[in-house]
Amino acid sequence: MATSLLTAVENRSSVDTLAEAVHRPVQAVLQKRPELRTTLDGTWLGHPLHAALTDFPIGAWATGVVLDIAGLGRRKKGLHDAAFTAHAFGLAAAGAAALAGLADWSYLDGKPRRVGFVHAALNTIAAGLFGVSLLLRKNGRRGAGIAASTTGFGIVMGSAWLGGVMSYHYGIGVSHRAFEQGGPSGFVPVLRNDELVEGQLRRVVAEGAPILLARANGRVHAIGDTCTHLGCSLSAGRLDGERVVCTCHGSQFRLRDGRVMVGPATDSEPHYETRVRDGQIEVRKSGLNGAS
Repeated sequence: MATSLLTAVENRSSVDTLAEAVHRPVQAVLQKRPELRTTLDGTWLGHPLHAALTDFPIGAWATGVVLDIAGLGRRKKGLHDAAFTAHAFGLAAAGAAALAGLADWSYLDGKPRRVGFVHAALNTIAAGLFGVSLLLRKNGRRGAGIAASTTGFGIVMGSAWLGGVMSYHYGIGVSHRAFEQGGPSGFVPVLRNDELVEGQLRRVVAEGAPILLARANGRVHAIGDTCTHLGCSLSAGRLDGERVVCTCHGSQFRLRDGRVMVGPATDSEPHYETRVRDGQIEVRKSGLNGAS
């Protein structure tokens, strides 16, 4: 059943119209506020911020549900107040998680964007139910409030499953070099030195590892070629000083050690030492890999 539902969402092109109505203004805002985008991407954290923030609303709402169950049939104001606080905290935390999720979603298209839109829509419905629950409890209608929040929590669990699909089926938020081979431990030739000119980007493969070669300020640099964000080839990008800028979504990596400097990428690139011998550029694995 779950697979059938997922297939239905993936292939429902009618979702695109609704998704585009949200996607366009989200992109416009984030493009005007690059500092906000960098914060929400989680580049500073070392992995996507959204994944870290979602634990707070889910954990708080789960706690609230447990407290509601523990307080059923009992006139224990402490339990009731604690449940109210847990649900309120969850609602506030959901807002922060939603902002980070929108930033992640703004880079997507096709099936992942459709699934992500439904994921967000379900979370919005659930948040609305938790808001209604808080109002009902505030007005003394605790039973109706419990019904609203319990329904909301059920929707959150369904939405969380779609979130898992985004991460584990589509690889959103996962480093796209995670399963690549590590490259040579000893120096191996990969390209003639005279075939790499100043300012040029070239993709080579050494022992199964795709590597970006770049000559900047007369020096040959080598880092991983697969952008850790969504897997684009960095060799198709451009040089900006001693950084390479990914052509797909603008992530920037420092050539001297592979460190990610500007998101949306959050994971650094592997770094390779280089040398020129007998007219050949040779590379081997380095221990830097994003070190400052």
